[in-house]
Amino acid sequence: MGRTRLGLVAAGASLVLALTACGSNTSSGGSATSGASGGGVKVGVILPETATSARYESFDKPLLDKAMRAEGLDPDIQNAQGDVQKFSTLADGMINNGVKVLVLDAPNSEVGSAVAKKAQAAGIPTIDYDRLNLGGTSEYYVSFDNVKVGELQG
Repeated sequence: MGRTRLGLVAAGASLVLALTACGSNTSSGGSATSGASGGGVKVGVILPETATSARYESFDKPLLDKAMRAEGLDPDIQNAQGDVQKFSTLADGMINNGVKVLVLDAPNSEVGSAVAKKAQAAGIPTIDYDRLNLGGTSEYYVSFDNVKVGELQG
């Protein structure tokens, strides 16, 4: 896959993530399947945990899955369950299985940065989702709008 196409896929995935992050807080009740081959470009997504927030499995995972599939992408969405070693292992598996873009919501910046560097060494662009990996090299960062959150809370 050419560098230009990878950039377009990464930008498209960023847009999907941004739109999903701004989406409705309602769930359709459907279940999201992860890693099922849809024939599109493979996108790996690693979520951080479920212990402190159920939103990752209840909202983010199904909404990301739906939005990516609607764009013709083939998402593989996994959760590290707060375990930095599992996060790294999931990333290694996704890299070895040929994902073209890797979306990272790391438990901490250290493991997130290390995974981003590994992915980029393999020619895979990375997107920091929700949590910025300080010291990392991700091409994109998608998160919530702090100003809008403040307005809504006010």
